[in-house]
Amino acid sequence: MFFIEDGLVIQDPGLQWQQDFFDSHGPAAFFRLSLRASRIEVDQDNFHLAKKISIMSSSISFDLSSSDPSLNDSKFGPRVAKLLIRNIVIDTPGILACTSRGVVPHLSRDNVTRTKGIRWIHVPFESFLEHKPPVPTLQPQQGQSPRINSFLRFSEDEYLLSVSLRDPGDGREMPANTNTFVTANCIRGVRKVTPNDWRSYMIPCNPDIVFSLSDLPLTPPPYSQKRLTKSIERSALWLADILRPSESISDTRNTRSKPSNVFVQMAGSASAPARSAFAGSLVEILHGQEAIGIQPLKCLDEGVAGYVFDMVPLRLALKGVGDVSPDSLTFKSLFQASLLALPQNKPRLVTSVRGPHEALRLIRDVGIDLFDTHWAQQAANFGVALDFSFPAPSTGSGKRDLGHNLYDTMYTRDFTSIMETRDTIPPTSCLCAACSPYSTPSSETISHSSVDGHGMNSDSPNPPYTKAFLHHLLHTHEMSAHSLLAMHNITVMDAFFAGIRDLIPQNKTSLFQAEIQRFFETYTEDTDMDDTTGGDESSNVFKAGEKAWAEVELLRGKGRLTRESEKAKAESAAAANEVLRKEMEEKGAEGGSKAALTVPLAPDGDIVVG
Repeated sequence: MFFIEDGLVIQDPGLQWQQDFFDSHGPAAFFRLSLRASRIEVDQDNFHLAKKISIMSSSISFDLSSSDPSLNDSKFGPRVAKLLIRNIVIDTPGILACTSRGVVPHLSRDNVTRTKGIRWIHVPFESFLEHKPPVPTLQPQQGQSPRINSFLRFSEDEYLLSVSLRDPGDGREMPANTNTFVTANCIRGVRKVTPNDWRSYMIPCNPDIVFSLSDLPLTPPPYSQKRLTKSIERSALWLADILRPSESISDTRNTRSKPSNVFVQMAGSASAPARSAFAGSLVEILHGQEAIGIQPLKCLDEGVAGYVFDMVPLRLALKGVGDVSPDSLTFKSLFQASLLALPQNKPRLVTSVRGPHEALRLIRDVGIDLFDTHWAQQAANFGVALDFSFPAPSTGSGKRDLGHNLYDTMYTRDFTSIMETRDTIPPTSCLCAACSPYSTPSSETISHSSVDGHGMNSDSPNPPYTKAFLHHLLHTHEMSAHSLLAMHNITVMDAFFAGIRDLIPQNKTSLFQAEIQRFFETYTEDTDMDDTTGGDESSNVFKAGEKAWAEVELLRGKGRLTRESEKAKAESAAAANEVLRKEMEEKGAEGGSKAALTVPLAPDGDIVVG
């Protein structure tokens, strides 16, 4: 005897099979009931049907019914949908928050709860590989909660968790993958992870969504045709491995035969034909031993719940293609090549986009549904507070920056809120903890004397934190500065996608196109955080923020006093040189301002006179 519990086929000789239900209602009704019931018994004769139900009864639902009806025949138009896993609904286009070792950077658990835009949390598993087996796989099951939720202390009722092996935003060079393993980076160096290892880690962790292993090169480009062929073959082989059912039907009640929802990372690098070939391998009907390995699935795509596009390895690959530039048209053609042969009723996720301009193009031209918040969280690291909205506000002439570099001294005495500017009256509303500070309920207030509670009114809204206050926190190395900025930036991104969702459905596609163009005309696209675009660095808010952040970081840690002393000496010498130059100009000395003067310094840094 066997039974299905939560979509699993489990052997239990002590149960009796209710044959009458199957005979009277048929397989279709049996399948529908299996999706609702927590426990359905199956006899040996119907085990193959039960096994098929076990694999195909995915817990994910993706409803595209709210999209513009005029785009139903298009694979690549903008679309709105609802993604449902368990009782959690994710509206798309939407976001997922990035983590480091399962923690949203700079945010404590209460701050994560206060940031309403965080509903989907993505965990790179490589940060747990310093131990074998990884610690999350050793945690005991607590009730019906997925183990990774229990380990990371994210409520199953509030948060959706996805897991990938590598960090999608990490573009560091890595050793090459082989046919038998993928390289991953942890705090103790590079680790080799085989497909069997990955499967054995994910089954006990049981996250809501698992990213399959893919051979995405992080070695220096260009990549040969042979390398691309290997990448496609390995990625398809590793996907088949994680989709295969358990070889044994005697699984215990707390053990799953395979991960429930698998997202595949699309391979093919910067080659459109290679991407098309990989997509074709997903929908190709398998035969022979390949078909036996994934039974009852007929092709790999039947076991895939969604598609993932990683921008970091793609941009790296494009650097090795001389006649191709990493612009929006290139990404459009490559993504469409990957999706052309695939069904459109599955979610599409892109990692590491470079700002709202790129996200809008991908939504408009490809129909991307989900984006991570890597760019917004990186901006918070660099002291940049995002300040944009969609639809764009009506402003005067000239373009606006996407945010404020709060390291800049211009904010020293700027006592306006983050979203408040001279040309937005009233200021754009933001519900983050920085713009709408949390007021502690009186029941939670701890008063040590009668003076503490005097004049306090927890029901009144608190004033928002000002740019000057955040500027002060950044320059005094206060951790709360990055916490406030992280909460603010994620909230801005969530509101940005909410604005997009309001314009796409109900035959508003033409309005959506017009608002995209107005957004491009209102905000400057200066979001690149590397040196690939050139231009004036001082005019780029994010590059200026990164440079200021690096300078402040030098003021901390080992050697700080030495660096401060050397900087003070250099400034003293420069000031002394300027004074002497002016004196010689006034006296009419030969050479005047053209003479190069150098003030000698003593070993202690004092100026030598005479």
